[in-house]
Amino acid sequence: MGSELAHYIKENRERIAEEWINLYKSFQKTKTVGNLEQHTQIGRRVIDLLCEAIENDDLEQLTRLTEILVVSENGEGVSMTDAQSVISLARNALLTNLGHKYHGEVLIQMIAQANQLFDHSLSNLWGFFHKTQEKKCKDYAAQLKRQIQKRTCELEESRSNYQVLFEKINDGCFVNQNGRIVFANKAFCEMHAYERNEIIGMECQNLISEDSRDKVMQRFYQHLKGKNRFDTFIYCRQDKNGRRIPTENRIKLIKYKGRPAVLGLSTDITQRIEMEEKIKQKDRLALIGRLTTSIAHEIRNPLSAIKVNIEILQENLNLDGNDLRRLQIAQEQSVLLENILLEILRFAKPIKLDYSMTDVAKVINHIMDLFENKIRQSGINVSRRMDTDIDYVMADRARIIEAVANVFKNAIESFDEDDQKEKRVEISTRNMMVDSKRHLRLSIRDNGKGIKVMDRKNMFEPFVTIGKKGGVGLGLPIVKRIIDAHNGYFDIKSKEGRGTFFSFIIPTEITH
Repeated sequence: MGSELAHYIKENRERIAEEWINLYKSFQKTKTVGNLEQHTQIGRRVIDLLCEAIENDDLEQLTRLTEILVVSENGEGVSMTDAQSVISLARNALLTNLGHKYHGEVLIQMIAQANQLFDHSLSNLWGFFHKTQEKKCKDYAAQLKRQIQKRTCELEESRSNYQVLFEKINDGCFVNQNGRIVFANKAFCEMHAYERNEIIGMECQNLISEDSRDKVMQRFYQHLKGKNRFDTFIYCRQDKNGRRIPTENRIKLIKYKGRPAVLGLSTDITQRIEMEEKIKQKDRLALIGRLTTSIAHEIRNPLSAIKVNIEILQENLNLDGNDLRRLQIAQEQSVLLENILLEILRFAKPIKLDYSMTDVAKVINHIMDLFENKIRQSGINVSRRMDTDIDYVMADRARIIEAVANVFKNAIESFDEDDQKEKRVEISTRNMMVDSKRHLRLSIRDNGKGIKVMDRKNMFEPFVTIGKKGGVGLGLPIVKRIIDAHNGYFDIKSKEGRGTFFSFIIPTEITH
């Protein structure tokens, strides 16, 4: 696997470098960094060194990255922050390209090996940075001894400069001593939503989610006992609001104020995990699409033959009573099966949007017309609450009608037949701002039986039916694909026995 990764990197060096340059340009827009040409050359050299390390099966070769990415706030080279950015962007560029070629288990192994290489590179870079700053502090101490009258002033200045350097790092930096936080930079405090005076002295375990707590604390104690010199692991941190957030931690045993302590560097990896999950999801859906299309085509031809022959038999045979009814049932079921196959084939096709100015009120009126008979027969009280500040959105009208109709159908079918309470469904619209852009929020609320907790995490998975009999389980997955294609998102709340609130938010104008 290592030689294959090295071969892929070498063969696609320019493509990966081009992807890296595009990512770097985007990064440059949000933050003032060094010269583009200089960083481009460094990025290509990082890619070459990864190849050499894999081919020679020697991760220690990655220490040469430190010679290239010389951390110096006052001299030449790039800063610690820029060096981290070079490696992180190279990681993103490589993972993006891997996702284009590899799939399934091979892709997962490739990603794991690539992450190992980049993690080792960041570890070397961090170790060099720490040693460099430690040497500066020692040099300062020697100088202060020779200048006794300035000793107190210069010692304080050294401590302040050292702290400023830590404050410039994008990742959270902390020191754990005897199970408590004794030092934390600004980024670490912001990651956990605490003020510095709140976090200093806090027990480390209070910043770790309960499911990760034992594993993380065990690693800390192993370091304090000198069993591990350096360690990298992934866990879930817990912020002040109780949120669980995926985090990567790199820790090392150090001396802090003369006593053993653990120095840690925490990185929020939410985006990285989301990107990896999207790659896996895309690969899984592509496989499902190919499989279902193949199966559907194989079934469709014999099914057509069955359907035609049933029609011929109905015309030629003089059947009545139960025999005629049996033949009619066979014909009805063949039509039902044919519709299911059409739905599967449609799901397998990529969604292409035909944008137009779409009248929101007319869309809802159309939905009401579609379900008029079913609403009347079910005895459901349907109400509307429309925001007059939003009349039109730029969207694919047919696709939006399909998505709303699917969710509305689920709402009116969410009631049990013997339900004695008043059955209510409300459809509403609201104008809202998201990231300074106008969005339409279209919501459908019912007081039906709700969605079971165990079903909620799978409700958008294909071929999973939720809370009703029949169907193929493609309704909500298709809705999700339509809203995703419009660059929108969902807001879903449900209580079993109380009902469901389902809304989706889409931009009113075309976004990319």
